[in-house]
Amino acid sequence: MSARAAPEDRIGERLGGRLEERFGARAVSSARVRAGEPELPLVEPADLEELAELVRFAGHEGLALVPIGLASKLGWCRAPARADLLVSTRRLSGIVAHVPEDGTLSARAGTCLSDLREAARAGGHFLTPDVARPAAATLGGVLAAGESGWDRLRFGPARHHVLGMRVLLADGSLAKSGGQLVKNVTGYDLHRLYCGSHGSLCVIVEASLRLFPEPESELWSEVAARDSVHLLERARAALALPARIVTLCAERVHGEVGWKLCSRLFGKRGPLLAERASLEQAWPDTSTIEGADARRTAEERRDASLEREALPWLHVTCMPSGLPAVLSELESALARTRFETRWLAHPGVATVDVQLGAVEDGAEAAIAGLVRELRRNLARIPSVRVALRNAPSAALAESEPFGEAPRGLELMRALQDKLDPGGVFAAGRFQGGL
Repeated sequence: MSARAAPEDRIGERLGGRLEERFGARAVSSARVRAGEPELPLVEPADLEELAELVRFAGHEGLALVPIGLASKLGWCRAPARADLLVSTRRLSGIVAHVPEDGTLSARAGTCLSDLREAARAGGHFLTPDVARPAAATLGGVLAAGESGWDRLRFGPARHHVLGMRVLLADGSLAKSGGQLVKNVTGYDLHRLYCGSHGSLCVIVEASLRLFPEPESELWSEVAARDSVHLLERARAALALPARIVTLCAERVHGEVGWKLCSRLFGKRGPLLAERASLEQAWPDTSTIEGADARRTAEERRDASLEREALPWLHVTCMPSGLPAVLSELESALARTRFETRWLAHPGVATVDVQLGAVEDGAEAAIAGLVRELRRNLARIPSVRVALRNAPSAALAESEPFGEAPRGLELMRALQDKLDPGGVFAAGRFQGGL
């Protein structure tokens, strides 16, 4: 190693050597929490016993660790105030139990969502959440990030369908909440608390999910909208129908005013035909495909979402009533910047994502200024939150990725202190130092 290496690099190398001695060279590599941050040792335990040993080792040595799956959601948070190593659950994979008769499936945290979806489909079921790029997303990572799929309009957030979990706590002990079968779910729903915690409270090692019947047929419909006002008119018309819409999404590329509005429907063929007729009446100029072509198109659109590129983006959530004002303010603010933008909106769940492309020198300050402006101007609208994802560290130095601290921060801090009194799980990724 070069004699000019930074002190933190030498510390990381010494720690990496100790970890290799303990867990084997095959289990230890290196990675970064965020681009521009120092490389840290990355440990991939082969089983639950090794994972528990690693967590106990970190507690005994006073080390701060960051639990990850495939590391695709690290850009949703700040870099931690202090981190000494990363631990991935990717090798803790495989289906533990699948009971098609009960409509449930249990799997280890490192199992890819694509594998779970195929297993569920083979048993005659559909698995939610329908996340982008499921082959690059693990069950534990999706739940820890609180990620919703493109099917949230129909099925709600993923945490609503988690029947139970097994998690590893900061002292290396295993804790369980809920169960594997619907009829066996008892006690407090602590597993819902762990969803969206980004590994700040525990390491998710196993989860049980509720499944839904596999649809007999599918429809994918597309219609154009002249501008954002027309988009919302067409979206409201679709949402008012007696149709169980799975996905309602709208896309717009840089330099265009118009949008492409898309709808996905699926279910039993008889009711689906009636839903198609009602949608085509509301959107008389729509184009529709069905069956396997509809499923393939839906999956291609899903996988082409913003997560495929390592570019910063804004994730704005609000109440449905606030969506017109949010879109108007976003368009006005972004028109005054030089960013090349790509837009993705889900009107049914009132979210808008805007990717900020063609980042130039000084873009970090421009991103931070844009976020401050939006949060200030949108503060008048109830329940609006402007999150910043995949932003450069320099931009995050001036902008919290999640916005202002939520109410109940002290209660959250007390809970974190109770579950992790020694600070084993690296803190500082959320508002208020959580």
